[in-house]
Amino acid sequence: MDETRALVLEKRQLEGRLREAGGDDFGFLLQDCTDLSDIIDEIEDVSSQMGEKEHAAFEAKIKFSRKVRRKAKDMKNFEQHLVSEYENRRITLEHGKRMVSIIKLLRSKSVDKARREAKEFHEFLEMGARLEMIDGLLLKKRAQVERAKRGAEAQLSGLEWLENEPPADVEKVKRHEEGARLAERLSCAWQAHLKALKSLPLSELLLKMKGEGFGKLGFPGIEGHDADALASFLQKNRLEAKTAQELHGMAGQSEQLLRHLEVDLPSFRQEVVARRGFLSGIMSFSADACALETGSPALDYLSAHDDDARKLAGRISELGKTREQDRAEWERSEKIKRKKEELAGAGRAALEKALAELRALEDVLDGKTAPAMADERKKQKGAIDAILKFLGGK
Repeated sequence: MDETRALVLEKRQLEGRLREAGGDDFGFLLQDCTDLSDIIDEIEDVSSQMGEKEHAAFEAKIKFSRKVRRKAKDMKNFEQHLVSEYENRRITLEHGKRMVSIIKLLRSKSVDKARREAKEFHEFLEMGARLEMIDGLLLKKRAQVERAKRGAEAQLSGLEWLENEPPADVEKVKRHEEGARLAERLSCAWQAHLKALKSLPLSELLLKMKGEGFGKLGFPGIEGHDADALASFLQKNRLEAKTAQELHGMAGQSEQLLRHLEVDLPSFRQEVVARRGFLSGIMSFSADACALETGSPALDYLSAHDDDARKLAGRISELGKTREQDRAEWERSEKIKRKKEELAGAGRAALEKALAELRALEDVLDGKTAPAMADERKKQKGAIDAILKFLGGK
């Protein structure tokens, strides 16, 4: 707060001094001061080269002469610009006359005297630069205050929400968590069962598919007579122990290797290679391909083949009577838990005090609270002291 008050005080005093010199829109005066300062620097640079150019080559002299003429033209243009500035009330008559007199000194090669006469204009530039820096600092402070205020308001709002929120229903939360654990165990059982199925020899898997209606599960289908023909081929060629994955791999092998295995190549191409898509479907079939929900074909199938899965499904079905209410209560309890973690250590009194201080600081930044002029002068240090001393000297 003290630092901000000091900056706001300094900003007001600098703006006041610049307004006295250049009116409310003192930016035009500062620009004229910048142009004048640049001209002085350029003429000083040209003057310093005069001596060495006397003994320079002809071409260098010509080039330097052109540079001198350009600077002379710049000074003339600046004088005309000052007339326009005065006519448009962007510069006072006094400042305009002083700048013109400085230009005349430059024409007469009195650069040092011109720089001394321009001292006040350089001071205006220093004040403008300091003012720009202060504006940047205050802009950053305003952004910091706004972020801090939003954070404090959000925390206070969170505390109010927690205070008004009834405690979570422990029984509902426990039921939901139990259901989630059981569903995870059931999913693991289903994945294990599918893995076991896909690891079976294809001839054995074909028998299961034919008798148990795997089509309802989304398992890759095969017509009955095609399944019989494939099973017969596997048996005749001593491939009945091969899994779908192994046969899929064989389908990609060279015919020379298959002959070495004494496989009937025409029949192999017809029964295995032609059904690579079917074999690939078995390999890629996953637990995510079908819903494992109460009454679903997948759950009915798993319950019929796994006693533990059947018990899990029964309990999940029982919990399903209040599933939606339990889930909603669990989500609310999780939100309460997260909010408590976010607000750990936050207190209403401290937040309200912080907000009051931040709003007071905003008032200072907005100029609604006048800084204590006498007290703040005592607190100024370094560059601030120097500028205030200059301002107070008038």
